[in-house]
Amino acid sequence: MNESGTSLQDLRNEIDAIDAEMHGLIMRRAALVERIRMVKARDSVTTVRPGREADIMRALAARHDSNFPFPAIARIWREIIANITRMEMPEYAVAVYPGAETPGCWDLARDQFGSATPMTAFGSAREVLGEVSAKNAAVGVLPCPREGDNDPWWINLAVQDGLRVSYRLPFSPRIAAQGGENRLEAFAVGRIVLEESANDRSLIVIETGEALSRAGLSTLLDKAQITGQPIASHNGGGWYYLIEADGFFANDDPRLEELAKLAAVARCIVVGAYATPLDETEISKAAS
Repeated sequence: MNESGTSLQDLRNEIDAIDAEMHGLIMRRAALVERIRMVKARDSVTTVRPGREADIMRALAARHDSNFPFPAIARIWREIIANITRMEMPEYAVAVYPGAETPGCWDLARDQFGSATPMTAFGSAREVLGEVSAKNAAVGVLPCPREGDNDPWWINLAVQDGLRVSYRLPFSPRIAAQGGENRLEAFAVGRIVLEESANDRSLIVIETGEALSRAGLSTLLDKAQITGQPIASHNGGGWYYLIEADGFFANDDPRLEELAKLAAVARCIVVGAYATPLDETEISKAAS
């Protein structure tokens, strides 16, 4: 027994009480699923809410004030969110293209969508997009596009009512992985209604008749008062540029209308919007 009169058993009893309380709260949260499902059906609210998920995680980060590592907290909450989603939507499943050079995409998908969520790996981005289009999977996870990719899968999103990018992974800082894979990033696509969160970025595909330099693209964006930068480009019967823009864009955004009016632009379309991933500075104390 220590000087304060507290024994190790006393402390263990307190831990057991906390564990029981935490378990009880998780069960209470799960018990709300049927009521939530009924309200969402009544109000035509989608089950998967990337913007709300991001705001929940940001709130956790803002109040985290402990030496307990925040990446572990984030994993716990992602498991809760993912499994509550599966309770609301039993058919929820994820298709993943790990990529020959980016096998860590599988781990990013598991971190985000939960250890119990059915997940299947496919040999190409095209197969993943096909699975999601056919509704065999609710979400598809693909490596972030890079300049010079052999398979610029993002071109397939540049159609009306197509699949849309709704997550950029990882959203929260990860516990370091072997081989530096903690730096890997991926996009998640689905037929998910894009919704605004507290801090967002959008993906815009711009089609032009002629090739443009980065400076030329920057000039176009400036004229439309859009702040953004190119991620990748592709020449396929026309020139296509994937732009990551600051802020949340809908297809009827006036800035897109201004962009579409420019002589160099054949068309432009929003192909995704997602919550900006957490930065280390947004976490109060996240000891490793």
